[in-house]
Amino acid sequence: MYKGNRFLNPLLAVIVLLLGTIALRPILDPPDKVLAQSAKFDHVTIVSPVFLYKGQQGMLVLDRRNANVWFIPKVDDRFQNPMFVIRVPFEKLDQLP
Repeated sequence: MYKGNRFLNPLLAVIVLLLGTIALRPILDPPDKVLAQSAKFDHVTIVSPVFLYKGQQGMLVLDRRNANVWFIPKVDDRFQNPMFVIRVPFEKLDQLP
């Protein structure tokens, strides 16, 4: 008989066991499934995180749906109701000067 059988058979058995554990791992421990949803306010862009408006410190944001700029004042580490600042006429960017 071939002398390599004493070493080859256990080696093949170890390889089969390792491949079996790799194949069974997704069945025994399935990967987590994540369903991604778009952000609730993905249309809002922060223009400036620190902005002074009429003597108040706050945050300046842009609503990309309608090009409105809003100021959200911050008083005692709490944000207050937003105040409308201006509407930016983006449609005029396409017009010739």
